[in-house]
Amino acid sequence: MIKQEITTEESIARILTTPLVQRVNMPNYGSRLFELVDKSVTDEWILLAQDYTYDAVERNEPRVEIKNVSIAVGDEVTINIQYKENGVDKSLNIGFGEVINATT
Repeated sequence: MIKQEITTEESIARILTTPLVQRVNMPNYGSRLFELVDKSVTDEWILLAQDYTYDAVERNEPRVEIKNVSIAVGDEVTINIQYKENGVDKSLNIGFGEVINATT
């Protein structure tokens, strides 16, 4: 069976929607974002979400260099990740709802 490499975007989404320590053989894989699911969105929440996102992607996705993580709060909370991959600037948005749905 040929292993097909997943895209960077798919990898980042998997990392962020996997609770840290969920994978027994890879305890450092995933993010702590699930810890924020039942908390009110405050300035502190936003800083934690940025930190958890940055940490998880930097630790688990060697193909990218994170440039910025921002959180947009509106009808939905969206995590925007700006990064470089092979010298190319890229951006990815992940809805916090995806994290919630992945942990339930």
